[in-house]
Amino acid sequence: MLRASLIPLIALGLAAQEAAKPAPAPAQATPAPAAQPAQPKPEDVVVATVGGEPITEADFRAAFRILPRQEQMQLLMLQGGKEEFIKRMAESKLLAVKARKLGLDKTPDFQRTLDRTKDDLLAREFLTKEGEALQTKLKLSDADVKAYYDAHPDKFKQPELVSVRHILVAVKRDPKDKEGLTDAEAKQHIAKLQADLKKGMTFGDLAKKFSDDPGSKENGGLYKDVDPSSWDPAFAKAAMTQPVGKVGAPVKSQYGYHLIEVEGRKPARQVPFEEAKAEAQQMAERDRQGEVWEQLMDGLKKEIPFELAKPAPSDAPKPQPAPAPTKGAEAPKPAPAQGGAH
Repeated sequence: MLRASLIPLIALGLAAQEAAKPAPAPAQATPAPAAQPAQPKPEDVVVATVGGEPITEADFRAAFRILPRQEQMQLLMLQGGKEEFIKRMAESKLLAVKARKLGLDKTPDFQRTLDRTKDDLLAREFLTKEGEALQTKLKLSDADVKAYYDAHPDKFKQPELVSVRHILVAVKRDPKDKEGLTDAEAKQHIAKLQADLKKGMTFGDLAKKFSDDPGSKENGGLYKDVDPSSWDPAFAKAAMTQPVGKVGAPVKSQYGYHLIEVEGRKPARQVPFEEAKAEAQQMAERDRQGEVWEQLMDGLKKEIPFELAKPAPSDAPKPQPAPAPTKGAEAPKPAPAQGGAH
């Protein structure tokens, strides 16, 4: 499918190359061929016409060029993707022709939007022109990544992790609710589950059958290698203090009652560089991207005047209305107009 969708674009490129090749000189004994009408250049080929206005292959290439990279790849991989994109271009042109007939291209709002769009496209053109130089600045060596790791040790600390299985018996929040268990009913259900465990039923099987926690139910109630700091405080405390391998006493949380079995704990540690290298690479790249962007902006701001309006402070005193003139007082004279005679 990818090969088939690339054929039109490859053919265009080959056609352009062939058009650029000089025609071989004919042999002396061969009569000159009759003059052939000039063939249009590949970029001048008309792919659609709307309201008498042509859409050419060059128009398609220009529109394709400004698509995000992911959309470009999707278009190339989709069979008939180019034709569908040209159809969308033609339909957009259809709407544009109608809008011009209505004079919508003359409105101030449209002109401002047009100027804004031109600025964005020009900015992209500049970044494309500077692309190779910017990419060179963005490159990171293994030494750069290691330096980032060494400079940010706190970002590569792994907190204490715990693996637990639990069974939740939910308690209805409002006693008036018809669905759900009351606090007393939930306690009775927990007691029944404890009795089942003593009879030899496995914790995981009971969790799959009876737990009200959708996040772990199908996994036999298991949460593996999780930082407990994000859990309900009562649940987290039990997970961090219960003996490993033993089912503790029921724990009451904001969700209901839990039976908890701690399977293991991993102490907090500093993740070694080789293990954290991929994550450190991503962080270092984001950091470098920010640095390169700021350098680019700082250089341009030295060349081109740049100023952002400062917002008025929220606590600024509000202007007070002028007091009404007292009876018989002379009315104030109006201020001279801007640019008037002095």
